[in-house]
Amino acid sequence: MHSRTDTAHRRMRLLAAAGAVTALALSGLAFAAPAQAAAADVDDATLTWGLNGYAQQGIFGPWTFKDLTGDVTYLAGATQTEYVTPVFPATSFPANARSGANPNAVKFSAGTGTVDPETGAAELSWDGSYTVNAYPAIYNAPNEIYSDPQLVVAADGSGELTFDFTIGAGTDMSGNPFEAAAFGRVTLATFSAGSISGLDEDGFRLSPDFEGVVLDAAVVQNQTLTCTAPSLAGAWPAEFVETLVGNSAGASVASHFYSTGCGGNQDLKPALPMDIAFTVAETEEPASDAGDITVEVPEAPEEPSGSFGWAWATESAVDLGTATADGANFVATGALNDVVVTDTRAGGTTPYGWSISGQVTDFASATGSFSAGFLGWTPSVVSGTATAGSAVTSTQVGGTGLGSASVLASSTAATSATVGAALSLVIPGATAAGDYTTTLTLTAVQ
Repeated sequence: MHSRTDTAHRRMRLLAAAGAVTALALSGLAFAAPAQAAAADVDDATLTWGLNGYAQQGIFGPWTFKDLTGDVTYLAGATQTEYVTPVFPATSFPANARSGANPNAVKFSAGTGTVDPETGAAELSWDGSYTVNAYPAIYNAPNEIYSDPQLVVAADGSGELTFDFTIGAGTDMSGNPFEAAAFGRVTLATFSAGSISGLDEDGFRLSPDFEGVVLDAAVVQNQTLTCTAPSLAGAWPAEFVETLVGNSAGASVASHFYSTGCGGNQDLKPALPMDIAFTVAETEEPASDAGDITVEVPEAPEEPSGSFGWAWATESAVDLGTATADGANFVATGALNDVVVTDTRAGGTTPYGWSISGQVTDFASATGSFSAGFLGWTPSVVSGTATAGSAVTSTQVGGTGLGSASVLASSTAATSATVGAALSLVIPGATAAGDYTTTLTLTAVQ
């Protein structure tokens, strides 16, 4: 196995005018691989969440939690001590919450997937649903139904939580009836690097994004973009809020999830933290017994003639140019320098073939960092005979990213080829300005 690292320093600048982000410039992209997360299987993970402070207070009182299905239980804030959060301004939980000393919350149990107890990196899913309604029954307001959550979070704390989301039948704000609408899987919370706290061997807390999340002004005309501390201006994920605004039923509840002003109940709109608990599955030791062990050692295989190697076609730096705003994200694209594989092996008795994989570290600068998973690529074979690896997209748009090793190209026979890849970087619009650097490690196995 051969491993070689190509490193080049690049810069990323976040330009601003009149307090609004206008451009993100990268004069390029720099590509030592991080240690692999020690993911362990779990089958009893829990997700506990009180939505936001607005759900605890509301205009008409605490929201109604009802119609729980599957592995979901309700925790009443007046009596439960399992899910505890600080009050505003540390979180959006109101100091004088009508629901009790602690939040009303839902708890999903029996979650399955993997967790790295050392870092908190996790991929978990749960079965079940809960329904909430923010209004008294007399208004016939729509139910909001959230089902089967799925959580993906990286070691640096970046990630997202998605639900299957449905708006029930009801009456809109103009008094017109409407039918239920199913929206499929929607991102209900996103997490930036550093969102994990309280990590120990059986759980951690995640703090969702809100401050600085900007909605599409063409869809949401009344979002407040700036507030004076301790008030926060922002929103739940744009996908979720804009989905609500664009629907006659959802429009009646959409304003509960983004800033339409500062102070008062507006301070209760940021999502509350969510608690993740788990128990790492014990590995059973295989049964053993005394017995003979035999092995036949064959003669050494005949060595082939020829050689195998690879090199960059060009040693120049990769340049992603200037990133542009795309909704709540910034996007930049470019191309990896071509990789030339030379394989002249022939003869011998060992089967031939090769594979080249790549992985990047987290981007870092003097002002902050962001996840390696935000970078993706689409491999291609420029010339020769080989098989291009599968496309990998940014975790910001639901992919797996290049934070873990991904195949660039491979072959099942001794063959020479030139391979490359189109690069795509998608990062949150709230990324801090600075000069960022990462490192790409290519590893060849033959």
